[in-house]
Amino acid sequence: MPALPSRVELAAMNDDAPPPHAFDERPHRWSAGLLATASGGLVFLILGGLLGLLVITQDLPELRSLDDYHPPQATVVYGAGGEVVGRFAKERRTVVSFDQIPKIMVEAVVASEDAAFFEHEGVDLFGIARCVVKNVLSGRKRCGGSTITQQTVKTFFLTPEKTYVRKLRELVLAKRVEEALSKEDILFLYLNQIYFGHGAYGVQEASRIYFGKDIGEIDVAQAALLAGLPQSPSRLDPYRHPERARKRRAYVLGRLLELGKIDLNVHETALEAPFDLAWDTVDVDLDNGSHFMAHVKRLLLEDPAVGEEQLLTGGLSVHTGLDPSIQASADTALEAGVEAIDKRQGWRGPLRHLEPPEARALKEVLRNRLEDVRSGKTPDPKEPPIIWDLSAVVRAPENLPASDLAQLARTPRFEIDRAYAGIVSSVQDPARRAVVSLGSIEVVLPLRSGLGWARPFSVDRWTAAPRRPSDVLRPGDIVLVRALDPVDGGRRRYTGLLEQSPLAQAAVVVIDPSTREVRALSGGYGTGAGTFNRAVQARRQAGSTFKPIVYATAFETKKFTPVSTCLDAPRVYRDKWTGKTWKPQNYSGTFDGEISLRRALTLSKNLCSVELIDKVGVESVRKMAQRLGVQSPLPRNLTLALGSGDVSPLEMVNTYATLADGGRRAEPIFIRKVVDPDGEILREDRSEPETVLDPKIAYQISSMMQSVVEEGTAKAVRELARPVAGKTGTTNEARNAWFIGFTPDLVAGVWVGFDDNRPLGPGETGGRAAIPIWLNTMKAALQDRPALEFVAPSDLVFALVDPDTGKLAPPEHLGARTEPFLPGTEPTELLETADDPERLLWEDYE
Repeated sequence: MPALPSRVELAAMNDDAPPPHAFDERPHRWSAGLLATASGGLVFLILGGLLGLLVITQDLPELRSLDDYHPPQATVVYGAGGEVVGRFAKERRTVVSFDQIPKIMVEAVVASEDAAFFEHEGVDLFGIARCVVKNVLSGRKRCGGSTITQQTVKTFFLTPEKTYVRKLRELVLAKRVEEALSKEDILFLYLNQIYFGHGAYGVQEASRIYFGKDIGEIDVAQAALLAGLPQSPSRLDPYRHPERARKRRAYVLGRLLELGKIDLNVHETALEAPFDLAWDTVDVDLDNGSHFMAHVKRLLLEDPAVGEEQLLTGGLSVHTGLDPSIQASADTALEAGVEAIDKRQGWRGPLRHLEPPEARALKEVLRNRLEDVRSGKTPDPKEPPIIWDLSAVVRAPENLPASDLAQLARTPRFEIDRAYAGIVSSVQDPARRAVVSLGSIEVVLPLRSGLGWARPFSVDRWTAAPRRPSDVLRPGDIVLVRALDPVDGGRRRYTGLLEQSPLAQAAVVVIDPSTREVRALSGGYGTGAGTFNRAVQARRQAGSTFKPIVYATAFETKKFTPVSTCLDAPRVYRDKWTGKTWKPQNYSGTFDGEISLRRALTLSKNLCSVELIDKVGVESVRKMAQRLGVQSPLPRNLTLALGSGDVSPLEMVNTYATLADGGRRAEPIFIRKVVDPDGEILREDRSEPETVLDPKIAYQISSMMQSVVEEGTAKAVRELARPVAGKTGTTNEARNAWFIGFTPDLVAGVWVGFDDNRPLGPGETGGRAAIPIWLNTMKAALQDRPALEFVAPSDLVFALVDPDTGKLAPPEHLGARTEPFLPGTEPTELLETADDPERLLWEDYE
């Protein structure tokens, strides 16, 4: 092959070709131009990048010290003794100092979220690179490689969107925060700010929500569970997804072991530890589902000095007169009292009935759920068993498949004497019992003790009690049961009682008469703060609890005294306001003829009350009621004497508090004061009593109401074994049942009825329906208080009288009693056996 010509030879062949050195200049010029262009472009990109960075970061917030940390904080509500009784907040957060957070909690969070936290300067470049690769390979943004510092600034200042602009801002902020704060300060911010699920922000509220304890009380297993939640609180929720939560906890424990923060024994123990979740707190509202708290919240929202934003985010301290122990006794008494009424009314049927295939399918799903909760492990014999509870099926649509009902099931730990909903697995007529399955345990319902109350429901008549278990239940019924006693000492079977959620309702109010602070308020059975508050919002006929107001009006005229007589006999009145005739009746249907006013009130005689209001005037009684504390509009006719006016339990109890406080009226106080975090008092409520009734008359009425307890319609209250004044009330057809009573230091009132104003049923009077609730409330409220006597005003006159005639009687007179009188109204006429009227005055017989 011939050799190729050289470049010189080629040039010689072409006369027009440039010399060799000229041939090299063109690529050089091209390279120089490319370099200049590239350099200019690079400068442009750098300047553009710097300009873009400046634009992106120019409005970034500053966090120069912990003094800049002002998170939304819950308003904390305190009771009368300084105990925390509730919170109001948008975010359920309570800030705790870094020193209050256990070391293991800090280590668990660092191990699971950012093991290099104490080494890096806010940004983990290796972590970011790893996430970039992962995102590219997956084709979507799966992670961000954020450090704890980055998560902190994102939570405080940035949106959760996954964009590179947000990421750039996050990186810049993270560097700034690392320069301004110590690592401990950053962890303090992070651990108080991060979201853990169920409305809990920060480790303190998370510990309360999941374990029912303060963060300083948690152990290694609990710290690991909490530390794993921020990655995805809903997906890892131990209440709803126990297996996922268990795996995440195991990962955190593994990281702690790997980093040398715990040893192998601690790791293994924590790995096997039960969750021990606080089922009673997870679904409780910030205000504890309390009607008292709901009313306090409403008052604060309406207060221009507070308002919604400050109430929910301002970290206020609200001091109330609530006594948690009295509130607890009122709640328990109300619940037990309404359940007793409900059982007297009869059985309304199961929550739902499942046919055999549906019941089997549901049981299978629920058994698998329990296995998930236990993770296949043998239950710890020392721990209460985990069961299923189907109470929520009452809210399910009728056509919801059985398999979907399982989604409504809770898996709480079992407690004796608590109601849960299970599935009737068998009905054994020969053995006279039915068996209800709660998964891990069975509850046996004997016919007599467990099902005997379940006669067919009726409030009109008394229906027959069941004669066999099948009269009440069928296999496949979903019913509420309460386990009471283990069978043969075992832990798998208990005898129990069939339950149902009552339809009847009740309200309880307890007030300190001297301060007017509300010590307890329950607005209904099984209802939370967002529901109708019957103690405050309901308006129901007062019945005979209104009669003391009629008597006080009569005594104020000085024409009537406790020994004045009235005619308890049938009569017809023509009501001048309506033009209609009216023939009032006594509740008993019997009449006693001429009797004293004391006896008339003691026995709650309707005819005597009507006679009094007819004599003193309806308008005078209305004005007296308003003076004493009744604020609701009252009717202008004679039926007012029998309590036909609609009133709230709160205003009636406060009216009785006026009598208990010697005729001094004041508004009920729910809030003592409201203080902001800087110590400024935003609101302060104090009792400002005004004397609206002569204290001597107040004492007379109280004395007569003591006779109601000692001798009349409220004799059951004598069980309290201390001086008590009170009055029962039962309206037409037993649509409302009342008892309001007081000692010298505490006033309580109870109302019972249906929300739709139906009759409660045969025999449901104030004495039967309301007094048991009142009595159980006051037993607990007064158990540590001395028994106080009612103190009479010094200028009241006492005289020994014959109760039948009202005349002065000698000490030896059988049945004679001492009566209080306003000066000048005491009797002067003697019984025929008496000879010296002056010596019969009380002063001579002290």
